[in-house]
Amino acid sequence: MDIKKVFEDPRIKMLEEEIARWNDHCRYTDEENHVVSHLLEQRSCVLHQLNVYDDEMKELLNEFNNRLRKACTVLYNRVITTYEEYLKRDDYLGEFEVEGKIYLGFEYPKQHPIQTDTAKQVWDALTQGGFDDSYNEGCSWPLSCSKEYPPAHGGFETLEKWLGIENENDNWNEGLDRDWSKDMHLIQSFHNLYAHMNFSLYDLIYVHDFNIEVNIHLDGNLNF
Repeated sequence: MDIKKVFEDPRIKMLEEEIARWNDHCRYTDEENHVVSHLLEQRSCVLHQLNVYDDEMKELLNEFNNRLRKACTVLYNRVITTYEEYLKRDDYLGEFEVEGKIYLGFEYPKQHPIQTDTAKQVWDALTQGGFDDSYNEGCSWPLSCSKEYPPAHGGFETLEKWLGIENENDNWNEGLDRDWSKDMHLIQSFHNLYAHMNFSLYDLIYVHDFNIEVNIHLDGNLNF
């Protein structure tokens, strides 16, 4: 896999230069948001066409899927632990909600072979610009639970169900070469990033850092 050749494709170079130019001085007007969103979508489509289905890509994607799964597991455990801690508190009498989200690292991946200012501007647009409403909620749908709606009612009573891998043959490989990826056991969060957002394989496989957010929303009284 020659990733430098991929990013030398004239279509990608043109799209990324435009994304970087718009993102550099973006004021997030409706017009700017529309233009950048369209450019990111077009870039994603072209990169999907340029996918290389070889052993190196498979190894890198498997490794990313494993890192993403571990990060999602950390988030899941933190949300459940926080929920159980608040459920047991004697000094809190009201309702509460625990919400957890996971994002790709905000910093451009240091492991990526392409380390240009343009590439970093594109990453900023993908992860921090707010140009993709679906990514505002993170890599996967948020985990949310409360006294009224405990985890069992929130659709994530088990980690495996939230990850979309309840069965041993589950594999979220839509949009990839099916024969090449048939044994990869890709999790739902990967599918969300690749199939429903503007991330390409070439963006994801070099990500090693994730940002985890667990927020507590209180509605009631604390007794001291």
